[in-house]
Amino acid sequence: MTSASMLFRSTASSSSSSSSSSSWSRAGCRTKSSTGCHFSSSSKNRGKRVSIESGNTKRRNDACTAQKRRTPNCFRRSSTTIITRAMVAAVTAAAAAFGASTAGEVENKNKKTRKLNKLPTRMVVETAMLAAMTGLSFHLSASFRLETYLGSLFPLPIVVASARWGDVAAWRTLLVAFLLLTLLSGPLRASNYACLHGFTGLALGMCWKRKFSWVQSVPISALARTIGVFSSLAISSLVIRENVLRLMVQQVYALIDQICATLGATFVPNMTAILCVAFVFVILNSLSYTLILHLVYSIALVTATPDGNFSNAPLKVRRSLGLPSAFMQ
Repeated sequence: MTSASMLFRSTASSSSSSSSSSSWSRAGCRTKSSTGCHFSSSSKNRGKRVSIESGNTKRRNDACTAQKRRTPNCFRRSSTTIITRAMVAAVTAAAAAFGASTAGEVENKNKKTRKLNKLPTRMVVETAMLAAMTGLSFHLSASFRLETYLGSLFPLPIVVASARWGDVAAWRTLLVAFLLLTLLSGPLRASNYACLHGFTGLALGMCWKRKFSWVQSVPISALARTIGVFSSLAISSLVIRENVLRLMVQQVYALIDQICATLGATFVPNMTAILCVAFVFVILNSLSYTLILHLVYSIALVTATPDGNFSNAPLKVRRSLGLPSAFMQ
């Protein structure tokens, strides 16, 4: 029993010593003493740990420094972005304000233009009445063959419209009368009125509205009348598909030939000479017609203007026509 117990104790002690030595060896001790463990490689390991820790600390410090350095740039970038956005917003607002002001100016200008282009109600009513009177009078005179006696009165409504409201009213009167006659008498009769009387009335109204003298207004209105006569002949020729002017010249040539044969004359004028004579007679007819219109309208338009002299008649003519002295200058 004693030997067995001693053997067990020695085995246990050896096992404990081996376990302790193995634990010390794991810890890195080569020798064991009574004072403790002597480390042979612990300083190296510790230096490694310290160097690793110092490296980590240095990295952290570098990261913090870099972060600190980056922070002002971030602030600068953010402030620059804010300033840029503010500038863009300001420019956008200014552009919107300018666009609104421009739109307002355009709208105001359009309103003023509409006001200027808008005709007064009284002007529209008078123009319509004058055009209706012109169309009906011309239609009735053509129907009852009274055009020869009332021919000097057909341009009068257009001249009255020009005297009261200007050239625009005169043009509108002519246009409405033309449309009315187109419905009542047909386009040929309406075109004859516009060529023979309408353009003459327009020429008279424009000349008198601009205070032209009779030396200027008589030839201008006579020229308008002459152009109107030949235009009427051209339109009539186009409608009936015959040269009306040529037919007239041939008839005049036949009449002159008969007269020469009756008188025993040995010469007969050619067609060109007859055409030139006809043209001269048309001009003379237009001059006499417009001169008569000047005289008649000087009396008819006494109250058309405040001074009573819308036709701008000379003083001797007004005295000879017996106009009131209140209207004489």
